[in-house]
Amino acid sequence: MVDKSKDWQVRLGAQEWQRFTYPRPEGDPLQLLGSVRRGARIGALAITRDGQYVQVNGDHLSALNSSQMRRAVAKAEPFRARPSASPSPQNAPVIVIKRRRTIVKQDA
Repeated sequence: MVDKSKDWQVRLGAQEWQRFTYPRPEGDPLQLLGSVRRGARIGALAITRDGQYVQVNGDHLSALNSSQMRRAVAKAEPFRARPSASPSPQNAPVIVIKRRRTIVKQDA
């Protein structure tokens, strides 16, 4: 039986890696793919020009096992944005406008 807690979890997409690092400038040797997690290890997942997978946290890079990462990336699904929280017509908020009394000062 395979221990699932020791498997790498990969989530693809820009919204995943943006929590751990900044967008790389044009010509940077890293291509950001998403996020990677295994136990307490969590960070952005990137691949270098020579095909090495790395975990990125800010500017710190940690090398990852390429064969494990290839399997994890193959199983990963792209990031799917959650449905927006905008109210639907049946759940629309009720707005009540109360009229305020105004006191008119009369000259005596």
